[in-house]
This record gives sequence, C-alpha cells and structure tokens, in this order.
Amino acid sequence: MYQVTVDYAKANLEELCDRTEKEPDGVVIVRENRSYILITQEEWESLAETSELMQDSKLLQHIASARREYAAGETIIMEQVFG
Repeated sequence: MYQVTVDYAKANLEELCDRTEKEPDGVVIVRENRSYILITQEEWESLAETSELMQDSKLLQHIASARREYAAGETIIMEQVFG
C-alpha cells in the first residue's frame, strides 16, 4: 500500500490521483497518527455495493447454500444448463 504524509499529498495531489488509478488498495495519507484512504470513485461504488449486498440475509443464505452444494459435489456443467 502506497503511503504518504499529508504535506506530500497537498503538494502532489495530481500525482496521487494518477497513482490511485494504479494502486489496488488506494493511497494512504497519514496525518498526526491518523490515516485516510484515497480511492477512485469506481472503487468506492464497488465497496458500497458490496457492503449493501452483504447486508442481504437472503442473498447470504443462497451463497452459503451454493457453497455447501459445491463442496458436496452437487454441481452441473455448463452444457447441462445451456445445452
């Protein structure tokens, strides 16, 4: 994870915005023992959507059920579904 001080971030914001595109975990900006993460809007939207989905108890039950079926070998191949 790429980490910089707040003073560096102030002086190099354009560079950090470009770097954020390449850093999968974003850019960490540190100020007085606190950390802030700079991420792209797309990454933020993805995280927000994942968080929302993880609160859907029915969806989580379906995922758990599918994992159990997979672990038990209860799977079908693509040709069985699509012919």
